[in-house]
Amino acid sequence: RNGQHIELGIAENNLFLLLAALGLSGPLFGARLMPVGTVYDPFIARGLDALNYACYQDARFMLAGTPSGISLAPEGGAHQSISAPLIGMGQPGLTLFEPAFADELAAIMLWGFGHMQAADGGSLYLRLSTRVIEQTRREMSEPLRGDILRGAYWRAVPAPDAPLALAYCGALAFEAEEAYQAVLEDIPGAGLLAVTSPDRLHSDWQAARHRHSTGEASAPSHIETLLGQLKPGAALVTVLDGHPATLSWLGSVAGHRPYPLGVTAFGESGDVNALYHKHAIDAEAILDMAALACLDATL
Repeated sequence: RNGQHIELGIAENNLFLLLAALGLSGPLFGARLMPVGTVYDPFIARGLDALNYACYQDARFMLAGTPSGISLAPEGGAHQSISAPLIGMGQPGLTLFEPAFADELAAIMLWGFGHMQAADGGSLYLRLSTRVIEQTRREMSEPLRGDILRGAYWRAVPAPDAPLALAYCGALAFEAEEAYQAVLEDIPGAGLLAVTSPDRLHSDWQAARHRHSTGEASAPSHIETLLGQLKPGAALVTVLDGHPATLSWLGSVAGHRPYPLGVTAFGESGDVNALYHKHAIDAEAILDMAALACLDATL
């Protein structure tokens, strides 16, 4: 009734086997459990075969991988995840979320426990961070909650003629906000897009494109609606503490020019700010990319 904690130690494959077994309690025994597993984010790959077969069997669980990316700076490259977001996006039966703020996470977890029980539901992968960032103070409205769960929302809606928007995912919310405030000095109408689930955005977009290709009438995908507010041909600078391919596809949605930033090499031991600078995902790198995007537009 009060839950149970099971400590497996350094045994990621065993963790996913356990999550699979607990997550199959509904169809096997008629009572649905709500297993939540936690793991070092880069070590998801250690148990990937077991994770794959857990999803293949339609086991239901919630997995939290932390810390994300190179934000675990002092421990070196072996403990820093790079391709984990792509694993989350590519794994059937598993939905990836990477929120930045606690109110986003609360909305996602509430939805997630329902999704784990739904007939057409599945499991969740929450890519989180132990990095401390300043939290937003806002009322969680239903429209905002819906956008968070669909995968993205505008923290600052772009002006109709804006030539640029920034898009970020997860722990880089602070760097994106800092860069955005600097961009406003030269581009007052620039936009700032918060991506909470690149997985749900991409799946929804692909499904909408498939319906359109078969002649089925349907509403545009959520990301088409959001990016439809940014004029075609505008630059879209994307950034996350993970592989840049996670967000680079956003430029294909509505004819925008993509300028993706992310991590593509193993990090060294160091402090967070130094590694963010080395791997060009800090506020300075975002501004440099935004400047390049604006320069390209004039050529």
